[in-house]
Amino acid sequence: ADSAAISELAATQAHRASVVSIVLMLVAGGAGIGIGIWFSRRITRPVDAALNVANSIAGGDLTTPVKVIGQDEIAQLLKALATMQGSLASVVGGVRANAESVATAAEEISHCSNDLSARTEEQASALQQAAASMEQLSSTVRQNAENALSANQLALGASTVAQKGGNVVGEVVETMKGINDSSK
Repeated sequence: ADSAAISELAATQAHRASVVSIVLMLVAGGAGIGIGIWFSRRITRPVDAALNVANSIAGGDLTTPVKVIGQDEIAQLLKALATMQGSLASVVGGVRANAESVATAAEEISHCSNDLSARTEEQASALQQAAASMEQLSSTVRQNAENALSANQLALGASTVAQKGGNVVGEVVETMKGINDSSK
């Protein structure tokens, strides 16, 4: 009877040990699963945050706030993303400022070009007027030269007539002298 009681006690204890073992395994498994889920979320949340920031930056949004918590590798990745975001914002700001400067300079060049074009047109007009005035002056000089030539020819003709008249007067004087001498 003792052996049956011992055997039954041993079976009960074995059964109890099996149940305790199963319960402990279930508790340990549940705790392992819980810790695994907690650990997974602890890793995936910052990775998701880093991914969201990277996607925002890739989409051109440089204003997405970057929250860095901790000192682990993912926190370092988030710090690097925040630094990159700030650097890109500075570069974009510089490019924007340079583009505005280029636009202002282009506008000034266009304005100066228009002014230069207007002055060039004015100069061309003035040159045309000067050329027309030179043509008139040339025509006047030509006319004066022709008039001077005509006057010279008239003067030569008058000189010839005067010389002939002088010769005739000289002949008349000689004739008068001859008449005067013969009358004496």
